[in-house]
Amino acid sequence: MSEVLIATLDAGGNLPPALALARLLGERGDHVRFLSSPAQHDAIHRAGHPVRTYSSAAPVDSRRTGGLPAIAWRQVAAFADRGAAADVIAEASRVPTDLVVIDCLMVAAVRDAVATGLPVVSLVHTMWSFFEATVRGPFGLLLRARGVDAGAALHAPAVKLVTAMPEFERGTAGDGVHRLGALEARDARAAVPVEERPVVLVSLSTTYLPGQAGAMQRILDALAPLPVDVVATTGPAIDPGSLRVPANARVERSLPHDEVLRRASLVVGHGGHGTTARALAHGVPVLVLPMNPLIDQPWIAQAVERTGVGRRLPGRASAARIRAAAEAILGDGPERASARALGERMRSNDPGAALDRALEAMGVPATPRSRPE
Repeated sequence: MSEVLIATLDAGGNLPPALALARLLGERGDHVRFLSSPAQHDAIHRAGHPVRTYSSAAPVDSRRTGGLPAIAWRQVAAFADRGAAADVIAEASRVPTDLVVIDCLMVAAVRDAVATGLPVVSLVHTMWSFFEATVRGPFGLLLRARGVDAGAALHAPAVKLVTAMPEFERGTAGDGVHRLGALEARDARAAVPVEERPVVLVSLSTTYLPGQAGAMQRILDALAPLPVDVVATTGPAIDPGSLRVPANARVERSLPHDEVLRRASLVVGHGGHGTTARALAHGVPVLVLPMNPLIDQPWIAQAVERTGVGRRLPGRASAARIRAAAEAILGDGPERASARALGERMRSNDPGAALDRALEAMGVPATPRSRPE
């Protein structure tokens, strides 16, 4: 049994892939513990893992409001936080640790932990090609201004574990990049849509983004005249009480998406990799309205359109445009068949075998795997 430390931070959709990876490691017989932001502790405890809080890192709160420039600068400060890096190194020394998995967003922690000689792998929870482009763009420049070469940090670990859909990637990956595939597919089942009155799931980001409440209202208004049942989740970023909820819609802070997806015909989302991958793992097509141009949402939207599994609209699209796109996807268009085919491929993927190969490359031996039924 190997002792594994996973270091993450509160950045919205990056925790579910970390928990899914912890589950895979547990099936190997490894013991996993976490170092994380307090906002993530409940979910980590529910998954059955011990967790400690950063002591030197600055607090991170993904629900804090502000304009995009302010949000971007706060993200850069969190990613380049040397206090978080020091905490990761200290925690890896406190308990003898065979493997340190660090969220790739934590560029300072990745760089400093690799420099100490710790056995580090990075967890890349969206498209590898997106991160390669991002470190050469404005985010990379901002991080360099904070004293971190994000490009060097991205490539520093000998093993990079990518949990994105390979069909969404652009180009080929370099040395040390191991594609596990979308871990959201592990518990997915082929959706059995309610054809007589289709179910539409609406889900935007759990983190605060300017304009998101307005987008949610336009989506609800767009779907109101259609013969569909709408299930919308707002997360902590939108107050359900601030919305005009039509008669055909149910709005909740949160609920298990898998239960809805098993009978859904369409997902309307913001282009987060987790939401998109979970929908497609069930074979459900997507309509994407990216909310944040600075992160991977526009890349996901383009990939959705490129692979034919859904459509994209601007985040500020009108209710009329949203309604027209939803009606087209709900019809017998090609997106439904393409999404079903992609879902079948995703569900047949074996991320455990890919993980074993990656860790064997680091000298972390595989043990007999016992996936619970």
